[in-house]
Amino acid sequence: MQTIRPYNTSDIEQVVKLWWETWHQTFPEIKHPQSYAAWKARFENDLTIKGNIWVAVEGVIVGFMVVIEEERELNQLFVDSNYQNRGIGKALIEKAKLICPQGLTLTTLQNNTKACLFYEKHGFKPGMMSNNKINGQPNIEYS
Repeated sequence: MQTIRPYNTSDIEQVVKLWWETWHQTFPEIKHPQSYAAWKARFENDLTIKGNIWVAVEGVIVGFMVVIEEERELNQLFVDSNYQNRGIGKALIEKAKLICPQGLTLTTLQNNTKACLFYEKHGFKPGMMSNNKINGQPNIEYS
């Protein structure tokens, strides 16, 4: 059974590993310009400072999300590919909506069709398109 709980600093290795591996499994055709160490530094020095982070646990961490409340932004939402389609993403999105009941925005890569369908299923509407500042790929914003 899964639980959703606040992030603890001791979770960093599990969370960053999940983030890195899931992103690269989702986009095997894209060579990300940043190293694992850069992802970890971004998580530690940016997301943990600005964000409200929650993890989904089923014995181990199987998903996480970062909500930046001041910007009403769902900045990250990742579920381990071995645990997808089990309601974990839905539980995280519901938690995000509780954190920001006035509404949320998020950005994902346009070619992440699985994520786009997931967000639309959960009430998000597609909007502005842009390019990701870090990896250069086309983004789509949802609200």
